[in-house]
This record gives sequence, C-alpha cells and structure tokens, in this order.
Amino acid sequence: MSVPGDERVNFLKLHLWLIKLIGVIVPRRLRVNWRQEWEAELRCREAMLAEWDRLDWRNKFDLLRRSASAFWDALWLQPKRLEEEMFQDLRFGARMLLKSKGFTAVAASALALGIGANTAIFSLIDAVLLRPMIYDRAEQLVMIWENADAGPAPGNYNDWNTQNQVFQGMAALAQRRFHLTGLGEPEQLTACGVTANFLPLLGVKPFLGRNFLPEEDRPGAAKVVLLSYSLWQSSFGGESSLIGSEIALNGEKHTVIGVLPRGFQFGEPYVRVWTPLGLSASELTSRDGPSLRVVARLKPGVTISEADADIKAITMRIAQQFPDAAAGLSSAVVSLREELTGKAQRPLLLLALAVAFVLLIACANLGGLLLARAAIRQREIAVRAALGAGRLRLLRQFLTESLLLAGGGGVLGALLAVGSFEFLQRLVPEELTLQIHLQLNWRVLLVNLLAALAAGLLFGLAPAWQASRVNLNQALKRGVAQSIFGGFGATRRLRNALVIGEVALALILLVGAALLIQTLYHLHSQYAALRPESLLTARTALPDYKYNERSQRTAFYANVLARVRALPGVVSAGYTTSVPLEWKGGASNLTIEGKQSQPDSIWNANHRQVTEDYLQTLGLPLLGGRYFNTLDHERSQMVAIINETMARKYWPGEDPLGKRFKIGEAESRRPWLTIVGVVADVRQEAMDAPAAPEMYLPQRQSYAYFAPRELVVRASVEPLTLAPAVRAAVHAVDPDQPVANLQTMQDILSGNSSMRRAVMLLWSVFAALALLLAALGLYGALSYFVTQHTPEIGVRMALGAQPRDVIRLVLRQGLRLVLGGGAAGCLGAFILTRLMKSLVFGVGAIDPLTFALAPLLLGVVALAACWIPARRATRVDPLVALSRE
Repeated sequence: MSVPGDERVNFLKLHLWLIKLIGVIVPRRLRVNWRQEWEAELRCREAMLAEWDRLDWRNKFDLLRRSASAFWDALWLQPKRLEEEMFQDLRFGARMLLKSKGFTAVAASALALGIGANTAIFSLIDAVLLRPMIYDRAEQLVMIWENADAGPAPGNYNDWNTQNQVFQGMAALAQRRFHLTGLGEPEQLTACGVTANFLPLLGVKPFLGRNFLPEEDRPGAAKVVLLSYSLWQSSFGGESSLIGSEIALNGEKHTVIGVLPRGFQFGEPYVRVWTPLGLSASELTSRDGPSLRVVARLKPGVTISEADADIKAITMRIAQQFPDAAAGLSSAVVSLREELTGKAQRPLLLLALAVAFVLLIACANLGGLLLARAAIRQREIAVRAALGAGRLRLLRQFLTESLLLAGGGGVLGALLAVGSFEFLQRLVPEELTLQIHLQLNWRVLLVNLLAALAAGLLFGLAPAWQASRVNLNQALKRGVAQSIFGGFGATRRLRNALVIGEVALALILLVGAALLIQTLYHLHSQYAALRPESLLTARTALPDYKYNERSQRTAFYANVLARVRALPGVVSAGYTTSVPLEWKGGASNLTIEGKQSQPDSIWNANHRQVTEDYLQTLGLPLLGGRYFNTLDHERSQMVAIINETMARKYWPGEDPLGKRFKIGEAESRRPWLTIVGVVADVRQEAMDAPAAPEMYLPQRQSYAYFAPRELVVRASVEPLTLAPAVRAAVHAVDPDQPVANLQTMQDILSGNSSMRRAVMLLWSVFAALALLLAALGLYGALSYFVTQHTPEIGVRMALGAQPRDVIRLVLRQGLRLVLGGGAAGCLGAFILTRLMKSLVFGVGAIDPLTFALAPLLLGVVALAACWIPARRATRVDPLVALSRE
C-alpha cells in the first residue's frame, strides 16, 4: 500500500498546526523546549513517512499512537504547570494586598457596599416585581374596578360575569368582620366573603379540607368557613381534628371545612377567615348595594386591553339602561400584579437607580485606587520586567489581585445583603407580605460581582499593560515621581474623570435624599396640631346581631366612655366611625338646600359618626360655630359639623353656619341637617391625598350606617400604658366584645408612612455612602497629585513659596474636580427629580433650598477631603524632595 505525497504533506501540516495551538496555550518561556522536541519528533516521523510504503500495520498504528500521545501530554502537562503558577500568583497577590492594608480595606469595603446594596435591592425587586406569584397562571388574572378605584355593586358584577366574552371565569369578594368567642379572650377577625369559584379561579387548593361548594354559596345555606393558616396555628394549635368541628362567629355556629395554605394571601394580610359570599337574587340585581372586589381570569390569547374594552362596553350598556343608579359609571381592568405592586413599583425602581449609582461610585473608586496603585508600582513593574517577567505574566498577576479584591468584596457584600433583608421586608407591599420572604438571590449577586470584577479588570489591567511597555532603562534610572509624572498622563486624566463622576453621582443622591427627608417631615407635620403621640386608639366594632338598635349602641358607647374617662391619666375620650387614615370609605351623596347640582357633577362628602367629645379629643380646631354637646340627641334639631374643604366647595364665599343639607336625594325621607360648626381639615384617606369634604354627625342622631367603631383617648401619660385599663373598661360593659388595634395615633401615622420612611432611610444611607466614597476618591486623587508634584512643590518652596501658596495649588486642583462634578450632578439631579415627583410631598421637585444645601454639604465634605493632602503638601522638605530625584 502506498501513501500519496499530498497525504504525507497534510499529515505534516497537522503536526505543525498542533505546535501552533500549543504555542497559544503554553507561555513563551515554556514554549521553546517543547517546540524543539516536537520539531525533532517531526523530523523522525518524516523519515518514517518516507518509508510508509514498507511499514506494516503495527508500525503505522504505533506512529499514529505516538502523535496522539504527544499532543495529549502537551494538553495535560502544560495546564498542570499553569496551575502551579496560578497558585504562586494567588499567594503573591494575597501578600501584596495584605502589605497594603489601607488600600485593601478601602477597596474591599467600597466593593462590599456597592455589591451588598445592589444585591439586596435587586433581590427585593426580583421578589416583588419579577418572580411568579403563588397563583396558577397568574399572568391571566386581572382585577376589575368601577371608576378605576371602587368596587362594583352586585348587580353590575352580575352583568359583567354573564355578558362578558373575554374571561374564563369571574369571582367576587367583600370584606366582613366576625367576633370569635368561646376560646377565652374574644377576638375580632377580619374576614372575606367570596363566591364559591374564587379559590378554583386562582388555582389554589386548601391545605386541609375542601373548598366551598356551589350550594353553600347561597342565602340560607349551612354556615361554613375556611381558616387562614395563621389563625389555625395561633388559635387552634394546628390540630387537624378541627376540620368538621364548629366554632362560634358572631354568636353563631360555623363548621370549619378547611385550612388555606401557608402564605396564601389575596389583599390584606390580616384577613383570617373566608366564608361564602351568598348573594341573593335581589342583591344580584341591585345597583346600590355594598361594593365588591372582582377578580377574573382571561381566556387564552385575550389581552388586558381587549378585556378592558369588553367590560367598558358592558358598563356603558348598564349606564344607559339604569341612568338614575348608574349615571357616570365607568370601569377599568388591570392586571393582578399591577394591582398588588403598583404603588411599590416607582419607589423600588428609584431605589434600584440609587444603588446602581452606589455601585458605579464604588467601581469608580476602585478604579481610581487601582490606577494610583499601578502608577506607584511602576518601578516594581519595571524591575520585574527587567528580571524576565513577560507582559502576559504581569497582566496575569494584576488580574489575580483584582480577582482577590472582587472575591473579598463579593463575600462581604453577600453578608451585608443578607443582614439587610429584615429591614427591606418593610418595602414589600402589604398585599404580598405573607407570600414574599426575602432571601439572597444568587443570580443578582453574581451579576454585581461580575460588574465589580469588570471594573477591577478594566482599571487594573490597563495601567499594567501600559506600564509593561515602558522603557526599562529609563524607568529604572528615573525616580518614582518622575516616572509617574512622565508616563501616565492618560491615566491621570482617566482618574480625574472618575472622581468627577463620583462627585456628580453623589450630588444626585444627596438631592434625592433631601427631597425625601423634607417629604416625610411635611407628611407628619400636618398632623402635629393633633399631638398624635398623646392619643390612644382602640377598635370595638359592634356586631349587628347583638347591637342592632341605635339605643343599644348609644348605651354601650356611653358606658364605655364613662369608665374610660374615670381612668387616671385620661384627659378626654370619644368614639368615631374611623380615626384618620384607618378607613378610606364612607362617602355619601348630598342634596344642598337652595342649590341645584350640575348634571355632570356629584355632591358628596365623607360621613363620620362621632360622640360629643370626639372632635375635642382628636384636637381638631374649631373655625366657626360650636362643637357637639349632650343636647344633640334624637329629639333635638338634627345638626352637623363640616370641615373647611366642604364649606369652601359647597358654600364658596358664604358663611355655612345655619345652612342645611340632606344625605341622599331631595325627596328622601331623611331629615335636613343644620350646620352648627366648621372644623379644620385633616387628611383622612391618605397622608398625601387632598382633604376631601367631610361631615361629622352626632351618633345619637344618626342612622346605623357607618356606626362608630373607634375609641379615641387623649392621655396625659404614655398612652400605651392605659391599654390594659381601657381593655378592662370595655369588657366590664360587654365581656364578649373584642378590643383590637390598640395603638397610638403616632403608630398609625408611622404605619401609613412606613414605605416612604424605608425609602427615605435607604436613599439617605446610599447618599451618605456615595458622599463618603466620593470624598475618598477626591482625597486619593489629590494625594496622588501631591505625590506627582512633590519635586515641583519642593522647588516652589525652595524659591520662597509660602504654605498658603502650596495649599492654594492643591485646593485649586480639587476645586476643578468638585466644580466639574457639581455641574454634572446638578443636571443629573434636575432629571432625577422629574422621576421623583410622585414621591415628594409639601416640597417642589425643583426646590431651591435643596439645590442650594446639597451642593453646600458636598462642598464642605470635599473641602475636608482636599484639606488633608493640601496640609501634607506644606510639610514637604525641599531638600528631601529634591534629593529623592
């Protein structure tokens, strides 16, 4: 058998290609011997190929085997040598970092802060905005509202459910309240009545037991309940034998048919009991019944916009068919995720922007430190290059040190992120608190670690590459400062650019923090006149089955208030339908005597029933007329007190005292109410919502709707110390009456501003970190500048320059960086405040005071950072500085 010449040539080319491949893998100084060995081997094999025709099959096989074995040895042995060198690099890099403890501590800390903050915030964003919800195919679930924020009447819900063409199913729910008795201390439970298809629509199965049956979702059906997992554990000890047994709710026996899964939540986290809604046939045609919440599941392929258009068409038909009851009716379809997370989206995204700035500043700080460190180590690099270290070897050493820094910063950052989750849990929307428990997101941590590593590589390897190209003879002959000054002009410019960027980002965060701090101050200051820290509130909602008559409720309120007022430390006490911020409903339509409303406008006002001392107890100032008194009872003139917004809206330019209005239509049998007083506004619905028109009615004269449920006590001592005595006073009147929500008014304010407070605190912390890192960057840049110009400073001082001249030289350099960063930061802050407009309150997004004080604070910190290296420069000894060169 013969081998053609071209095949022998191809065989030789294959070996030469293998040699080139190994040349790429193997370092240069290890490559030479292997190339020589391979060339000798090739010559031997070329001679053998010449005799190929005379070789038997064993020799041919041996030739191929030896070629494969040699190539395998090259691939196996060389990585082992590389591995040994890598360990050497790691040991040397660790020693160099430990030798420069200050540099290592600052660089690792900056990275840890940037990585930890970003990991924590983006783990929160992933959990709230990106991670799939617990419901089956949650992307198909939507909420349907009337007028964008109100629930429909049962009749409107029924029409939506029966006439739509876009939903697989639709369910309704309404909030209820039960008193759980028979288990010791009576307990008030917030409950939800739901249609039987509610849980199947969500794709949720009970943890124990079964779901509601369709026949149980009817009026007069057997009373059954599903319990939340938390109630099952806290009140019933987690006993599975509870299924099928009866519990007493509102004095009636209810059979427990199941327990919902742990972490199940739909709406408020305090809903602990679920019952059938049981709408009657008459309710399903009512256009004026209690409002419902409606959830629906889209059909496959149907978009939210298509569903919204379909529901709007049905709503328009309802408005045309029932012009009196449904005039001006509208509707809106929103995704369930948007409904649950809508209020949290902008704060979380702004926090993401803030922590991204912190990470950028940390990376820029690291870059500046590495640039300065590489410049200072130029003499070392030159010596190592002179001793035979190649460019790749030097780059690999710098790469190893960057990896060690990034790894250390990543570990510290992960620990910082884990430690912050307990605080960040406050930023989880209330509707998701049972579903979401924050934990470390490794993907987010990896991305941040790679970002920090990229910064380390970019700023660590670039100067190493440049330093490895310098003229070794000149680098070794010149002094350190001369070498740095002469060879690193581009590096200086890059470092200055990094410092300017740090200052700009720090200023942006400072402006945002100042706006958020002022916002929180203004939110709370509007309630300062109430002295909320002296008010104790307690909820004693009376059940209809026991207090159906107004006389029964009046007697309960009077007895409780008499006992509470007699307690030591109590100044006054009163009852109200709801204290500010605890209930956002209660609006009633009005008819104003002598005035005609416009067809396109609706006159209404929030309705609050109060006892005679409530307004004084709360501390609302009287602007005109009088407060209620004991003479305002069921047999006296029907009266009302209104707030100033209602007076201004419905009687503009007039004195409302003595004017009359009626709740409902003019032809209704309800009595006309005479205005006897005007009180100051108080924001009832939300801390940042405009004050709505409100009317206060004496409890003794009012009908049962919106009956008082909140007890308010003004104390001369710490309010919470009165809680046991207040509870005992209520139980002395009715032993089975639960007392819930014992808290101060200050606690209510804090709870309503908890997300804003958390955002403000986090943003302020990020701003402080950014300011600190920017100051460190500025300090490092000027220290580097002083080191560069030590010979020049020595010459200046030798020629008679005074210390103030040297200080002026250094401060002028620092001032250039600060002014450049400040100008860019003001522009960036102007853009940022446009995005923060929905988060600020009581202060303009372009607040002159903020845009004056934030740069001033930055300037003070920057001056301190510049002063230290400037003072050090004045201590330069001219003789020593010149002799070093």
